[in-house]
Amino acid sequence: MKKKTIFTLPFLMVLFMSVISGSASYMVNPILPAFLVSRGAPMEITGIISSLMSLVALFGRPFAGAASDRFNKKNLMILSYVLSIFCLLLYTKADTVAMIVFVRILNGIAFSLSGTVSMAFGADFLPLERLGEGLSYIGIGTVISTMIGPQLGDFVDARFGMEMIFVWASVLNLLCAIGTYLIPYKPVIRTKEKFRFKAENFFAPQLLMYVFLIGMLSVGNGILLYYLKDFGSSRGITNISLYYTVSSITTVLTKPFTGKWLDKKGVAYTLYPAFAISVVFAFCFARAYTLPMVLFAAVLKSIGQGSGSSAIQVDSVRKLGLERSGVASSSCYIGMDLGNILGPAIGAFVISDLGYGVLFDGYAILLLLCIPIYWFYTKKSSGKTA
Repeated sequence: MKKKTIFTLPFLMVLFMSVISGSASYMVNPILPAFLVSRGAPMEITGIISSLMSLVALFGRPFAGAASDRFNKKNLMILSYVLSIFCLLLYTKADTVAMIVFVRILNGIAFSLSGTVSMAFGADFLPLERLGEGLSYIGIGTVISTMIGPQLGDFVDARFGMEMIFVWASVLNLLCAIGTYLIPYKPVIRTKEKFRFKAENFFAPQLLMYVFLIGMLSVGNGILLYYLKDFGSSRGITNISLYYTVSSITTVLTKPFTGKWLDKKGVAYTLYPAFAISVVFAFCFARAYTLPMVLFAAVLKSIGQGSGSSAIQVDSVRKLGLERSGVASSSCYIGMDLGNILGPAIGAFVISDLGYGVLFDGYAILLLLCIPIYWFYTKKSSGKTA
């Protein structure tokens, strides 16, 4: 039987828009602390203001998921791009810290909408039996944008000034809005029931285990995002930023294969190896005193987290059904957001008192415990391993 293709024109357009919009975000994020200081914000609070967007997104995702299941996803994506354009242009006019905080909150609303709806929107163009492979390509698009965005931001900053980064990013979002409008799409609204403010319309309790697991995988992201540079300095490792390059390349090269493996073998055969590989990553990072060891750990982390997170996202959609893909998406992103927030917060205390070795050894133990926890969960829920 011939496989249904995933590379249709609409899906390719969705992929292209995800790269462009992601690049716009990664143009802005690296220069935000310097921009805040230029507007009079004390350096001590730039991190708090920068993280406001993620915090707002955390609380906004359940509403975005509920909206995704009940309204035209294409229109919601266009709305998120238009709101992002409005926020980006407001940054250039914001001359007080209070104004920037207001814009950052609005930006968080747009971010929660686009991030949550995009996975459900992409799933509408994929055959269910190839959902893992298809959504893996959206993940690759995100990785590519992390490589393009900062470089493009540096280019604009060097030639036109910091404020023009926001203008260029708004233009990219405008292209996304226009491109999304042109995507051939028949609205897929699978739930006809009258909306009620019930918990299950915003969050899926049956996905709590997945929220926990994807959150645990994301803790490492949060730690490395904030502390990788300091980790390199404390251990005398130069050029440690190569970690991101190796991590991105590994993700791009392996995600299509791990997605196919998920579609063929199922979630359990993906999650167990993913967590085992992630344990080895954390164990190696605790003992990394040279660049080659750091880069080896980067490869392991990309394979472990990339395959594990994708498996959880795809199986969440399969468990709830496509009619609740928005809630499935938002539930997973809530776990990821919590991991990204808790990682640096816990890391700050452990690093100052016990050091990086204890931090990553402790993280390895937590990841290792996830394996029997998931095994007992599958035994209890189905009477056999998933």
